Amino acid sequence: MKVKNLMTPDPVVIELPATRNYALDLFKRYKVRSFPVVKRGTKEIVGIVSIKSVLLHPDEDQLAMLIKRDVPLVTPNDALKKAVKLILKNKYRRVVVVDKENHVVGILTVGDIIRRYLSKNEKMKSIEIKPYYQKHVSVVWKGTPLKAALKALLLSNAMVLPVIDDDGSLIGIIDETDLLKDSEIVRVMKSSELAVSSEEEWILESHPVLLFEKSELQIPKKPVQELMTTELKLATPHMSVYEVANIMTQEHIEQLPVIKGEGEIIGLIRDIDLVKAIVGAR
Repeated sequence: MKVKNLMTPDPVVIELPATRNYALDLFKRYKVRSFPVVKRGTKEIVGIVSIKSVLLHPDEDQLAMLIKRDVPLVTPNDALKKAVKLILKNKYRRVVVVDKENHVVGILTVGDIIRRYLSKNEKMKSIEIKPYYQKHVSVVWKGTPLKAALKALLLSNAMVLPVIDDDGSLIGIIDETDLLKDSEIVRVMKSSELAVSSEEEWILESHPVLLFEKSELQIPKKPVQELMTTELKLATPHMSVYEVANIMTQEHIEQLPVIKGEGEIIGLIRDIDLVKAIVGAR
């Protein structure tokens, strides 16, 4: 199987120069987590900008400062296994597909591999997800403020957080795109007291104050339970890669909580975990 058989051709790209607000609008419109960034007018690859980078740096307006420039690249004729190895090695959910001139011609994401290969490959029916699912997962309480949940999401380097109630039972899941639904970039006034030397202090009746504008990501003061997804699809350790890939494809989701017994959460199976089955990684 070659990259060109699975990739998305002519993906949406961002041309430099551009602002972070422009990128944020695209993230909201297309509900994706990253875009290839190219030179204006040439489509020559510069890097990738992710929604996480935008969220982590709300005061950086120039998109060029938020780009990950060292991104894995493949060509349309490269083998799928090569692309998967690059995804796993770089811990990155996509590879950019370029031609001989380094112009972007496509993108191959983990989601593409799930939908167009794993969910159609019946050999995957004999492979259980048990060796691949994440057994150590960060969770968040239903009453956690959204701003605190975002911080937990970023610090855990996760895409999603399972949500639990007062009894520790799984009741939902929240991800980066949920947190963006009611959020916006706003300009706020900040003040900073200027320091003066001891020789000058006796002259001044008060310390001078510097006023300046700053961009901030404004997140509504709501608990997680108001924005979380509650209609959950679940997996068990003995389900097959094929079965889970088909659920992800049909439901347009990227992860399933893994449970045992009467619904006790014991982990999370992500789409990027499933692609390990292609190369036999653990």
